[in-house]
Amino acid sequence: MLKRIASSWLFVAGFLSPALAFDPVRVDQVKYTKQCPKCDLSEADLFGEDLRGANLQGAILIGVDLEKADLRQANMRQADLSLSFFWGSNREIGLRANAGGSILRGANLQGANLEEANLTGADLEGANLSEANLVGANLRSANLRGAKLKNADLRRANLCEAIMPDGTKSKAGCRD
Repeated sequence: MLKRIASSWLFVAGFLSPALAFDPVRVDQVKYTKQCPKCDLSEADLFGEDLRGANLQGAILIGVDLEKADLRQANMRQADLSLSFFWGSNREIGLRANAGGSILRGANLQGANLEEANLTGADLEGANLSEANLVGANLRSANLRGAKLKNADLRRANLCEAIMPDGTKSKAGCRD
């Protein structure tokens, strides 16, 4: 009986393993063409990559290492960046991307330069935005529930209708 259960588990794991890993061809595609809309790059290593202007709209980027990657003007609208790692405390590299509607749950954005980033409607629940530069960022209708904002610079940020870390809805930046 135990042998049959173990062989069944290995059979199922064999089918699931490829689904959980990124496709190296897709990683090369995004590196060289900067075009990979709706592709799955989960757990890919994009450390230090030049992804300026990349089209990653709707891409699945769960657990991706984007530390020191240049994502300026990248289109990450509707992308899932849950648990992805960006820049740690490196404040020299930033994100001026269209990431509106993106899923950034639990993403480590500590110390990231997100000045003027479009994060409209982004899901940042549980994200670490400590010491992040969010000056002039558009966080309208973003979900910041449980997010860490310690020492984050939110000057001129639009937080209209954003759900704040404590669950309240912000009116900051709303026009009457």
